[in-house]
Amino acid sequence: MRSQELILERYETDKVKNRYLENYDPILEPWVKKEVALLEIGLHKGGSLLLWQDYFSKGKITGIDIHLPKEFQPTERIKVFEGDQADTAFLSRVAKETAPDGYDIIIDDGSHIGEFTRKSFWHLFDNHLKPGGLYVIEDWYTGYWEDWPDGKQYIEEKAGKPSLKWRLISKANALVRRHNLKVPSSLYRLSKKTYSSHSYGMVGFIKQLVDEQAAAELTKGRSDGTPQRQSRFESLHITPSIVFVKKSQT
Repeated sequence: MRSQELILERYETDKVKNRYLENYDPILEPWVKKEVALLEIGLHKGGSLLLWQDYFSKGKITGIDIHLPKEFQPTERIKVFEGDQADTAFLSRVAKETAPDGYDIIIDDGSHIGEFTRKSFWHLFDNHLKPGGLYVIEDWYTGYWEDWPDGKQYIEEKAGKPSLKWRLISKANALVRRHNLKVPSSLYRLSKKTYSSHSYGMVGFIKQLVDEQAAAELTKGRSDGTPQRQSRFESLHITPSIVFVKKSQT
């Protein structure tokens, strides 16, 4: 793994402290030896930019933040820009200057606010990420925090005694199966259920990405329907702290 070849203590970034590179390493492996164009949103003190510069020895690294770190000094392969991640015109100006052919990798370690993250994601993903490129979103769990600006504490649904409706449906279903009867459409309609789920902040946005991953089925409407479009994602990989989205090649 590439991170094992580096002296990680040199880099002042929570990617090291939180052991995020254990998740990054296997996914970034195909790009390690390539001349990648990488954009990172959210710089803190700039330690992660220095990490990516060494991680990708042939890479060109771009960083943006709403307030640039005062002590950070760009290098020959690192450029930094000050601006708002939700300002799509700003994002496009930076992209056209630093990666006119598109970025290979984009990492959002910025605001961790759902709406800002969503806005920059779709703009950059659609317009400035190469086909087959990787978009990474860190710390998506902030949507579960009561004290986060757009977060909310999640109250888990308690398992309890099934409702009368569900007990009746269960008995009817057993009767139908026992006698090999045709399942009445009314039983299907009654059995439709929504499940308790969290939709605040970053968590809600990431769940929208799950819908996009299932775009082919989502747009069919019926089991025998025709997909109206395919997903823009080749894959979606969700860990407890990081989300990796690989863009479709087409």
